[in-house]
Amino acid sequence: MVRTDPYTPKRSYYECQECGYREAADSLGSCPSCQGPVRNIAVARE
Repeated sequence: MVRTDPYTPKRSYYECQECGYREAADSLGSCPSCQGPVRNIAVARE
């Protein structure tokens, strides 16, 4: 039996892969603190 998690993020949270800086934003190209790459950590959980 497969169950789907009803969680849907309302805001996008981005985390820097180098320094760990986090920010809630519509989109980030790079970290404002160290200019490192960021990733969206507000993704659906399944």
